[in-house]
Amino acid sequence: MLRSAIVALSALSVFVVPFARGDLQGDLRHVYTGKILSLRLPSNLDVLHFDSNGKGARASAGEPWTTCSLFKVRKIGLNFAQIVIEGDREAVALSPDPVKKLLLVELDRPVHVTIDLPPSVRTLGDSKSVLLRVFAPGDLLARMTSAWRSEVDLNRNLADASKATPDGRVGVLAQNRPVYVGETLPMPPLAIYKPVPTVPVKKQHKKSGGKCRVRMVVNERGFPEILEVLQQLRQGLDNQALAAVSQWRFKPALRDSLPVAAMLIVDVDVREQ
Repeated sequence: MLRSAIVALSALSVFVVPFARGDLQGDLRHVYTGKILSLRLPSNLDVLHFDSNGKGARASAGEPWTTCSLFKVRKIGLNFAQIVIEGDREAVALSPDPVKKLLLVELDRPVHVTIDLPPSVRTLGDSKSVLLRVFAPGDLLARMTSAWRSEVDLNRNLADASKATPDGRVGVLAQNRPVYVGETLPMPPLAIYKPVPTVPVKKQHKKSGGKCRVRMVVNERGFPEILEVLQQLRQGLDNQALAAVSQWRFKPALRDSLPVAAMLIVDVDVREQ
């Protein structure tokens, strides 16, 4: 049984509250501007509101944290009795290196978050319990390690790799959810929404691009949960491909008439004018 080793590019921790100085707005800006936050209940919505108990205005649809939870704080402050956060969506993916590394992928999607504060909150320390109801603390490396574990050699042909295990599964997601090879299932995942990569026009007007090969695990609800780059393009184009793939949506795979997580390999065309 093989396990994929994962090494972070840098120390990537989310939501660490230091000693508070007493100026809530100033402390929020000092601590969180430029930091990565992770929603406890992942959501694909770009406008989110939470009450002081951490309950969202709209229920989660079961999105994975790897593609629908993370965002980088661009601006944070207070507006009457609310914390207001402006950020930019990010996803986490695996690099193609033999020793896997985490890649943070900018999705070019702004997110707006408001959190109600009770009257008793006056300092950063006071706000900690409220923020902990909305955001998950911890290290991204540790979370990713527990989010996905391969059980076979994925460098082999996937169809052959699936035959190496009794039930045809090739890995396990968090909460011990089995993952099967999509093409070996009686009903593989069916893409129902596939946004294409968008690349800014360059001044030199030179055509470039190619194919970015991505291995993905589509979960039981049809969301891409694990992304891994297998074939890289030059810097910037990989990011565009991953940003597009992270937003694909599928009709889930079926096994014994039940939805299951499935692994696919897709080639994403990236063109630049």
